[in-house]
Amino acid sequence: MQKYNKIINNVFSKNININYDIKTYICGLNFTIVKILTKDFTDKLSKILTKEKKILISGHFNPDGDSLGGSLGLFHVLKKAGFDVSVMMPSDLPGFMKWLPGTENIFLYDKNTSLQAINKADIIFYVDFNDESRTEYAAEDLKKSKAVKVMLDHHPQPSEAIDFIFSDTEMSSASEIVFRFIEMMNLKKYLDKDTATCIFTGIMTDTLNFSVNSSRPETFEVISELLKFGINKDEIYDKVNNNFSLKRLKLIGYLLYEKMQIVPEVNFSYMMISKKELKEFNFQDGDHEGIVNMPLSVSDVKISLIAIENDDFIKISLRSKGNYDVNKLSRKYFNGGGHKNAAGGRIYKSYAKTEEYIVTSVKAFFS
Repeated sequence: MQKYNKIINNVFSKNININYDIKTYICGLNFTIVKILTKDFTDKLSKILTKEKKILISGHFNPDGDSLGGSLGLFHVLKKAGFDVSVMMPSDLPGFMKWLPGTENIFLYDKNTSLQAINKADIIFYVDFNDESRTEYAAEDLKKSKAVKVMLDHHPQPSEAIDFIFSDTEMSSASEIVFRFIEMMNLKKYLDKDTATCIFTGIMTDTLNFSVNSSRPETFEVISELLKFGINKDEIYDKVNNNFSLKRLKLIGYLLYEKMQIVPEVNFSYMMISKKELKEFNFQDGDHEGIVNMPLSVSDVKISLIAIENDDFIKISLRSKGNYDVNKLSRKYFNGGGHKNAAGGRIYKSYAKTEEYIVTSVKAFFS
């Protein structure tokens, strides 16, 4: 209770372009904070964000389109404005996202070579994650850094151990928050086509092509602004959604025909992939992207889960429709979290025991 009160006390209700009233959902002793803007955000950060400072932008482990789009969008603006800025990702990029403008400027975290870059940074931006633990192996080095930390995110319950927080769970994506941050910090004049392409891609991918979490008019106001820079939205869609291997298409067919199971009493569908199957289909990072959404096209399916076997854990991806809250489900049973209709997690059990645990957990939560 105390730590959330501390965060609430650090929030104010008026700023450039953003007028926030504090909203919290209270469930027993659990608070979900919807909107956070650290007190005097723009004034204080403007005094710190100066050209002689070294800036590092970090996305989360297994970066998706939003983490990459938001990070690179921010990178392009700061670079064009004359800042000394670099971008780090804690793990490799999915192959279908490597076309994004500026990916050649990203370096991947390595314990032996990245510590120097982290320690040299005066300011570190966290884009699209609410806690340093989401950076996996980089988390310890980031926590130890003496740099000023700035969080631009849209996930609930952000870590309080951050100097500046701009978090809004009602926004479509971290990329939309990056755009609003650029506006608030009077950096909009440095927007260009590359920046717009990155931010648009982040918003598009995190809303599943504008099918979820994209009903606010403000989101489409941002999209309208981005389109003015001449981005080709049809080409972006094609590069994101039609840029996979034949092996992946065969994997999808195999999963849907052979592996998909439905638990009708809780409107639940799940698929499990073993390491052996991953090897058989030459699975690459990012190949599972979008597959978890496919069972939701069945009218009676409201919750969809895909479980992928790793060396040390089972990776879980969850999607849902309507009021089926997979964020709360994942937090309770799967060591994860996310959004109401899209979440992830991990199960630290053997592959053989995971299926029963998944079905039992979902039944217990939604029955």
